[in-house]
Amino acid sequence: GYMGLIAATIAIAGLSVTVWAHHMYVTGGVLLPFFSFMTLLIAVPTGVKFFNWIGTMWRGSLSFETPMLWAMGFLVTFVFGGLTGVMLASPPLDFAVSDSYFVVAHFHYVIFGTVVFAMFSGFHFWWPKFTGKMLDERLGKITFWTLFIGFHGTFLVQHWLGVNGMQRRIPDYLAVEGLTPLNTVSTVFSFLLGMSLLPFFCNVWKTAKYGKPVGSDDPWGYGRSLEWATTCPPPRHNFLALPKIRSESPAFDLHHIPTPAAERELTPS
Repeated sequence: GYMGLIAATIAIAGLSVTVWAHHMYVTGGVLLPFFSFMTLLIAVPTGVKFFNWIGTMWRGSLSFETPMLWAMGFLVTFVFGGLTGVMLASPPLDFAVSDSYFVVAHFHYVIFGTVVFAMFSGFHFWWPKFTGKMLDERLGKITFWTLFIGFHGTFLVQHWLGVNGMQRRIPDYLAVEGLTPLNTVSTVFSFLLGMSLLPFFCNVWKTAKYGKPVGSDDPWGYGRSLEWATTCPPPRHNFLALPKIRSESPAFDLHHIPTPAAERELTPS
């Protein structure tokens, strides 16, 4: 639930200061058992977060507008990055693939993949709030699918390149090493990944020039936080009067009047 997600976030923040040396296993200058254990341990609250997100959607009435597609893309990418992170937490496995394209792929799944997918989800979700206009759904979904396919096509095969012995930071490799086919696949999809931003920029331009103003404070219909209780975009003063805050979802409470039983649950004692 909500408190579990907060607790997991705090746990990750605390444990994060104890895992820095998992980047230095092969140097021989770090205490391997300690840092391996702490790196594996931080996967526990991370897993709590992931299953919390899955549980939030479980048996829910899901609709796959563009922000939700990006959120689902984030979850898929997050799983790949997390699983390879657990692999690299083990010193023997880390020694085998250290400084290889396996690490390059893991890094991009964790840093680029998760951040970019979450960022685009936020862009599309909050765009009508801070501009007053909805981004085009068709162009938004084109952006998602081209970036999603381009990203995974580029970096998924790099795991196998790393396992097959391809080191990073090299200018060339021999054809006899058998690395050319997967590198070719990665290169082709990298062009698709790069081109995936074109429909997004087109979307921003089209919306700014031809987009129609949204007609409600909450165009999505299920906004939870306070910004969805005021106009799109908000006025300088934000609110004429602050809505009643009965829970962590004040805007949702305002637009969806709770039943008497729910009212008792939402009202602080």
